[in-house]
Amino acid sequence: PLKLVLNGATDGACHSDPSADYLATSVLPLFIRFGIGADADESPPPSIKVTKRGAVPLGGGQVVFYCPIVKEITKPLDLTDPGKIKRIRGSVISCRIPPSSAARVAHSAKGLFHRLLPDVWIHTDTHSAKKGGCGGSPGLSMCIASESTSGVILAAETCMDIEKDARGALLPEDLGVRGAAMLLEEVRKGGCVDTCSQSIALLLMCLGPEDVSRIRLGRLSQYTIVSLRLFKTAFDVEFRVKADEETRTVLLSCLGCGYRNMAKASS
Repeated sequence: PLKLVLNGATDGACHSDPSADYLATSVLPLFIRFGIGADADESPPPSIKVTKRGAVPLGGGQVVFYCPIVKEITKPLDLTDPGKIKRIRGSVISCRIPPSSAARVAHSAKGLFHRLLPDVWIHTDTHSAKKGGCGGSPGLSMCIASESTSGVILAAETCMDIEKDARGALLPEDLGVRGAAMLLEEVRKGGCVDTCSQSIALLLMCLGPEDVSRIRLGRLSQYTIVSLRLFKTAFDVEFRVKADEETRTVLLSCLGCGYRNMAKASS
């Protein structure tokens, strides 16, 4: 089993990199769909836990990542039904910023979501320097996810660039509306995973059993297109791509390479 304790920035870098909260919300459920950690009796499932918050640039946060031993991916993926959105969950994280700002972000995001459905819950997670729960930089970010009737989870996140947004006088309400609009855009695309998780889902399909896996995606990102070429080079796995004109989505299928973990303990 692998356990990593990572120190650095946990919030505020979402413009360039996904945060630990996003990975825990969007990527870890994908692992379960592929059978990684699905049997809790054998070993605990993969987990990402933020034990201390730290915003960019000074950081000071801490994340603990755990993953059990994975001998092979046992389940082919068949994820083509996005379903209907039934609930939205999320959290607003603030470091060295008044708690009222986090509440304003959550309130404005819920105001947009409540036009569509009533089951919306956004938690505010505030940290101050007095309690020692965050690093030395101020930060304000939001990570939200929608869950559909078919179990599909779509996530989005946004954060405040302290220097850039302060010059532009971005209000907490603007941040909440921006994050809510980003999630609604992911829903509009009609895929079964959000844009930032496309390449990870396709990689796990390549490593899966020698059986056909299928997935429905929205608009392919440039990163995903480059990843498809890399998977062809590394694993010799080609994807069949079919456009669905009715839903404006893309169906991708492939035959997994049956990759197995042959590592053994050595002394």
